[in-house]
Amino acid sequence: MFIEPHADDKEYSSVTQTGLAVAHVALQGATELTRMVAETHATITRIPWIWQSHEVAQAQQAPIPYQLVTHLFSNLAHFSYQFLNQTSIPATQKGQLFYSILNGVCGDTLKSWNSPLAQSMMLCDDEGCSLQGRSWAEGQSRVVIFIHGLCLSEREWKNPAHTEFVDWLRTQGFAVAWVRYNSGLPIHENGEDLNKLLENALGHDPARQLTLIGHSMGGLIIRSACHQAKTTGSAWLGQLHQSAYLGSPHRGAPLERLGNAFNNSLGLTPYSRPFMRLGNIRSQGIQDLRHGRLLPEDRDDEPVNLLPEIRHLLIGGHLNEGIERHWIGDGLVPVDSALAMNDNRATLSAPDLTRCELQQINHFALLSDVRVYRVLQQWMQEVDQ
Repeated sequence: MFIEPHADDKEYSSVTQTGLAVAHVALQGATELTRMVAETHATITRIPWIWQSHEVAQAQQAPIPYQLVTHLFSNLAHFSYQFLNQTSIPATQKGQLFYSILNGVCGDTLKSWNSPLAQSMMLCDDEGCSLQGRSWAEGQSRVVIFIHGLCLSEREWKNPAHTEFVDWLRTQGFAVAWVRYNSGLPIHENGEDLNKLLENALGHDPARQLTLIGHSMGGLIIRSACHQAKTTGSAWLGQLHQSAYLGSPHRGAPLERLGNAFNNSLGLTPYSRPFMRLGNIRSQGIQDLRHGRLLPEDRDDEPVNLLPEIRHLLIGGHLNEGIERHWIGDGLVPVDSALAMNDNRATLSAPDLTRCELQQINHFALLSDVRVYRVLQQWMQEVDQ
């Protein structure tokens, strides 16, 4: 006999699942922290004078108690993994927000642990349900896909202004979908995944017009996916008609550069060097925002230009009124970075490129401010006129 779970039981289950997730991550983190302290202890013991060597001793060279504690935490983390692997991500809003933030902060580490907490890339509908295969787009001549930013998901798009815009899109004959992904992975990996996702979801239909709209990191992933699609000859790229980038740090984010500079200062001595791992706990996705890296590090010299054959819209915002802009723009991304400018000179260009600057708007309000959707609607209507 099947008994429908009571609402309180569902809430309890969600709390239990989230608690298991927190315990799993905490135990993995405790393992790494103990190993780091062991390295520091061994370094101080073996290198009594700071100027004698720049080498860091290994954790295995620390006293036996460190080895025992490290193995204890490691075994407990593995034990928690066995339980966690049998549970699903809680469907509550708070539970989903927790997983989105967790993936943004350390999603690459979760993937390296082969953790079930690591989010895979997928297309979602209004309710956050997976859109598998190509059936959702079959017969649709126009498609719009939204891609969220760091530590977010498709749920952060759901607000009155966005909903009104989506309603308008559907009256114009657009099919709409949202992408959910692990924002802690390197941007080029998510770009590669988006390339594959769109190839599988859209296939070859040259009559279809595709519009991609990305917020923050999402805009960089669009650019990375387009570059890789052009390299691999993906069929979906022939459908891409236009792309919009909302507060995307095309020239990088200064806050991440400051954080990286501080973390690098820990490497000046062998005693403090193990603590660099605390700073490096931030994901590779976050670190890629430092300079807006779209490709692997060994391909940094390879230019990633805007596709000249499609339309582009860059939207940036700032917190201050008047001509003077706040040095961090919308609170996270400077205006010049969002608009791909340098000293009033374009660093990115395309034959059909529109730049729009909005006043008194913060980075996350770009998702819900009616002015943003008015600009998007006007920009999309221009091509039909």
